[in-house]
Formats: sequence, structure tokens, C-alpha cells
Amino acid sequence: MPDRLTDSFFRALFNAPVLGMAVADIASRRIVATNPRLREILGVSVEEMEARAERGREFTPKEYHALDEEALRRLAETGHVEPFEKEFQRPGGDRVPVRVSASIVPEFPNRAVIFVEDISSERQSREREQAIQQRLQIALSAAEQGVWDFDLVTREMIYSDRAKEIYGLPVDRPVTYEIVRDATHPEDYPNTSAQLLRAIDPKVRDRSSYEYRIVRPDGAICWALAFGEAIFEGPPGAERAVRYVGTIQDITERKRAERRQQLLVAELDHRVKNTLAIVQGIAYQTLRGGAVPDAVAEAFAGRLQALASAHDILTKAGFETASLRGIAEAVLEVHDGEERRVRLDGKEVQLTPQLAVNLAIALHELATNAVKYGALSVPGGRVEFTWQQAEGRLLLTWRESGGPPVAEPEREGFGTRMIRRALASELRGPVTLEFRPEGLFCRIDAPLAPARGDSEAIAPDRESF
Repeated sequence: MPDRLTDSFFRALFNAPVLGMAVADIASRRIVATNPRLREILGVSVEEMEARAERGREFTPKEYHALDEEALRRLAETGHVEPFEKEFQRPGGDRVPVRVSASIVPEFPNRAVIFVEDISSERQSREREQAIQQRLQIALSAAEQGVWDFDLVTREMIYSDRAKEIYGLPVDRPVTYEIVRDATHPEDYPNTSAQLLRAIDPKVRDRSSYEYRIVRPDGAICWALAFGEAIFEGPPGAERAVRYVGTIQDITERKRAERRQQLLVAELDHRVKNTLAIVQGIAYQTLRGGAVPDAVAEAFAGRLQALASAHDILTKAGFETASLRGIAEAVLEVHDGEERRVRLDGKEVQLTPQLAVNLAIALHELATNAVKYGALSVPGGRVEFTWQQAEGRLLLTWRESGGPPVAEPEREGFGTRMIRRALASELRGPVTLEFRPEGLFCRIDAPLAPARGDSEAIAPDRESF
């Protein structure tokens, strides 16, 4: 090569291990010189490179030949080629992605310096990112979610096509903060605005999801579920939010279904109450007139009332769970009186519907017996109902004191049989019922999520508890 191409400065640059470099003769397309980095990229030795110098094009797969020809044309016209991507094929057959650029050497118009950069790692990173983006897009599409990005510095908003559809906007229409603000239902805007302020506050950084209504341009109301997260920049202690990004999903149909369910539950609650009232009326008409003792009619009505109390609590909770304390208060309040002689003690526990109903009936039987024969039948008597949970089980204890002396009854009444046998069978746990001299004692050990099973049928009895 001419002296200018072999001076010390060029040799240092040419042999730097950063970029692959080659010097080519433009007219013959012959490779005049290559540096070690280029030979490393091509996977050839100096000898192999020299042997193929006349056929340098063989390193390029055929599908890139047209791209090379276009690069040569631009080189001849402008004296340089902007970076472009292609692949080289090594002797072993494997390919390596590269970024190539070229320039004609000043004062040597027939010489071009070619710069080659191995972009294998870059391409792998790009492919991984594209795969992640593709999976994310599939997930968002499957969930019918839109994506939004609010630049807090420039106030620019970017909404995906799906996000615009949820707002009832054309997909080619730009979105602004004012459009989003004005489309938010006036009753929900204070909440969405407060959510934004909490999210961009460096001390709070709230990432909660939230629901709100959108008023579309045609006046239709759409319910949306949004999740947003702020991106912060700046040194610790002086960070500030620069972007607010998130997802949005149309949940209008879910809200309609929830509303229909609420109406159905309310209607069911109304009909069940009417049915219980009818049953009470039929029982009153059937049992009155002296054919049946009044005590039987009262016991039947009381049991229906306990069942109704449990039903009310379950209705308010959507028939999913019921508060143990709520059940106890609803059933025992009528027997407590102003003296507050019934004490409840235990942490809040949520019961399954099955356990709630059975417990309501059991507490009614225990309270009724206490009022007639036990601690609540005399002034100064006390009842203590406590509960605790451990290892998935619920331990309930009913303890009476201060009442008349207690003795084992000669016959088991309905309440006794119901608690000892039916309740134990229903709850899949042991039930202890002891008639201690100082007062009745009952302990129920039940799993918090009892297995379903057929309880033993117990017929009403004329005997007391």
C-alpha cells in the first residue's frame, strides 16, 4: 500500500481490536488488507484471508449481494456509505450479523476503507426485546387491555389503539390530557386525579389499580379498570416523576353483571324473607288453639328467627362469608337485655355459609335453654361465649354461671340432639355438652372450612333443651 496507508498512525488505528477493518480496491473489488478484528469476525486466518482476497464477495450470502451493489453505487456517488446491516458467512457455514460502513480514502480514489462491527450481542438483545414485546402484546390483546404513556415533562400522551377504542376515540386521533380529563365522569374525576397525585409523589409512589367511568363522545358510559405507575428520575432525595404509564381495560360488562347479581341477590333475599314469614304464619295458624303447647310454637318461631338472622348477614356479604361476631350478636341480642349479661370474646373470624347457619341455630338453642332453665333465667346469671382459631380450626366455648343448679335431663330435647349429633356431623368436629352444677358448658371444635355432608335429620321434640 502507499506510504500514507502504512504510516504508524494508520497502523495503530487499523489494528485496534474495536472494529473490523479492510482496505479494498474499488475497481477490482479485491481485498488489499484486513485487520485482526475483521479476520476474527470472519473466522479466518491471515493465510485463508489472503487466499480468498480475490473472492471477498464469497463471505456475503447471496441475499445480501443486491445490498452490497447498492452500497458500492452510493460509495461511487458520494464517497461514503452510511452504516447498514447484513450478514457474513464463515467458512464453517455459520453466519454472523454485522453493521458495515465504508469511505473512500482521501487522495486515493481507488481505495475504500470498510468498517465492520459484529452486532451479534445487539441482535440477540433486540430479538429478546422483540420477543418480550410480542408476548406482552399477545397478553394485552388477550385481555383486551390498552396501554397509555403520559410524559409529565412535555405533557404528551401516547395511547394505544385499544386504549383509544375504550375512550370511544378514533385510533388516528391524538390524545391529550384535556381529552382524558374531560372524558372522565365528573363523580369519578376527584378519585382519578388523587390517584395520579399519589402515584407521582416520590414519597408515596402508589401503584394501586382503580375503577372509574368514561363518558364517550356519543354519551355512552364505559367502566374502566386502570393501573398506573410513575417513572422517576433524579438523585436520591430529589427524584421527580417524569412519566406515568399503565394499562386500561373495559370492564363495563363485568359491572353490568355485578349489578344484575346484586339485583338477583336482593330479589332472592326478599323472597326468602317472605317465605320465612309465610312459614311463620302457617305455623302460627296450625299450632294455635291449644292443640299444641305454646312452648312448641315459640320454639319453632325462635328457630326460624335464628335462621333469618343468619340469612340477613349472609345476604349482606354476598353469600360468601359471614362474621362470627355478627352472627352471635344477631342471635343473642334478643336474650341479652339491658344488663348485658352475655359476654362475647374473640377475634374477628369469617365463617362459611354452612358453618354460619349451623352456628346460628346452635346459639339459638343454647340461649333459649339459658333463658328458660339456665343462667339467664334468674337475675345475676351470666353467659360467656368465646372463640379462638388455630391451625385451621375454630374452638367455640359456651359457659354459663350464676344460674340455678344444673343436672343432666332425663330426656334429650331437640336442642341437645341437634348440638350433640347433627351439629357435630355437619361441622365434622367433636362437640362437648356438659351439664355442670355451676352451669351448662358447651365446646365446639370445628374446621374453618368444614366438608359438605348430609346432616342427621332431627325431628322437633316437645321436651325442652
